[in-house]
Amino acid sequence: MAPRRTVYHVSPSGERAAAAGVKWQVEGREGRRVLHEPHRTQQQAIDSARRHAKEHTPAQIIVHARDGHVRTAYAYGLTLAVPPGERGRRTGKAGGVF
Repeated sequence: MAPRRTVYHVSPSGERAAAAGVKWQVEGREGRRVLHEPHRTQQQAIDSARRHAKEHTPAQIIVHARDGHVRTAYAYGLTLAVPPGERGRRTGKAGGVF
């Protein structure tokens, strides 16, 4: 049986956190540990998610845009779970090519 992959989501934070200057977050689950890290910029959040993903392979990073659709995905030690034709679509909705 293949090891379970760890998935990290880089997404915009809620309005309350944004008011405090935190605009992006990294969320994921590393075994039993739940990860939730606030960041001021999307690039800082992506860099943090990459560090975590490289430590916990196989892993995947899914980067969301401000409106919630999947902007891009990165894989470490496995193939991408988001097929290229599905990137840029909102969950459950057709269209939305980025």
